[in-house]
Amino acid sequence: MKEIIDYYSNYDEDGRLFRDYSHNIEWLTTMHYFNTVLPQRCRIFDGCAGTGNYAFELAKRGHSVVASDIVPHNVDMIHKKQQNNLLQDIFIGDICNVDKYDNQYFDVVLCMGAFYHLNEEGRNCAIKECLRILKKEGILVISYINLLAVLFMQLDKRLENIEEILGYYENRNSGDSFVYLLPEDIETMSSDYKLKILHHLTSDGNVYMHNDSFNDASKENFDKYMKLHLKTCENKNILGYGLHGLVFLMKV
Repeated sequence: MKEIIDYYSNYDEDGRLFRDYSHNIEWLTTMHYFNTVLPQRCRIFDGCAGTGNYAFELAKRGHSVVASDIVPHNVDMIHKKQQNNLLQDIFIGDICNVDKYDNQYFDVVLCMGAFYHLNEEGRNCAIKECLRILKKEGILVISYINLLAVLFMQLDKRLENIEEILGYYENRNSGDSFVYLLPEDIETMSSDYKLKILHHLTSDGNVYMHNDSFNDASKENFDKYMKLHLKTCENKNILGYGLHGLVFLMKV
């Protein structure tokens, strides 16, 4: 846990999604699906809120939002950004234990970050707690980092680190605090918990293969690409190679 807190305490999480076009795709895609899937004026728990970018934007759009994060530095930033009591509650917390809220309290629960670091036991703990505080027919949103994308991102041009990459594949991590999953892992978990998959997509696709091209693009061409991305991001042939996976689930 300390390793995770130290990592995010020294990382520009607040500016990550707006750094350049290749990062902005994730933000634009996620907000597009929020606008499409979430009912109006929901009660939302953002349990991995980071510095509150999604939480504040959802609150501005009329939702009642509670924001929590396990990293004190991130929560401090949320407090600093809070104006006119836009968020209903802000606290340091672990998404595996949200005991300050009753069963079936929220219409929507966002678990967008915890699965980057939790092992299987931890993921089961997190999803059980998310489902406890989520109403029946409520929506659970989970993000994860895709194993196959990481393999290709980390592979040297001359394949000099291929043994290391094989280790990533076998162990589902790269020897640090991050954990990598496959789309089928998420879909199996959804089935195990009897959740209905509404949408399963890659929020940023394989942009990591073309960062320079994207970041040097004109605004007009980037906007055209976003239209293509939104048409294809749920395609199973693309999903597996997208860096960030995103799944919208309904509790039935």
